[in-house]
Amino acid sequence: MRAIISVFCLLSAVLASHFAFAPALAQSPAGALASAQYSANPDLRCDILEVKRVSGGALNVRWRLVNTAAQGGGLSGTAAKPINYNFGWDDIYFIDPAENKKYQYLTDSAGKRILEVFYGDLAPGQQRLNWAKFPAPPASSTKITIQIPHFAPFDDIPVSQ
Repeated sequence: MRAIISVFCLLSAVLASHFAFAPALAQSPAGALASAQYSANPDLRCDILEVKRVSGGALNVRWRLVNTAAQGGGLSGTAAKPINYNFGWDDIYFIDPAENKKYQYLTDSAGKRILEVFYGDLAPGQQRLNWAKFPAPPASSTKITIQIPHFAPFDDIPVSQ
């Protein structure tokens, strides 16, 4: 009987260590240039996906918002709640550290923003792609700092051609 209890305890310890919760990695998900957590809720993550010069002297910036909270109720029976994401339009910009200059997103001749940015409730497991066009920095600028509202600045993001 002691042998069975010993084996049971050993198996329990192995399984517990295998399924133990590990702290979140600071690494960016595959395909992302950088990632950061939302200042109001660590379950909301922002991934910078692309920073690319495009025709017409513009810079296209693409990012993804992800609610990383588990969808199910799990053992506790409480479901994760949606995360509300809202911001001010002036809080979306980038800084060219080489020129020490701030750039806002582009607007068309009617003053409409040239971007698509999600705001509202993001359900657990849901993700939203976002993009914005900016005036391109000088060709000599190879890295920029991107500011997405309520996330820490994304420093030293490479600008691709």
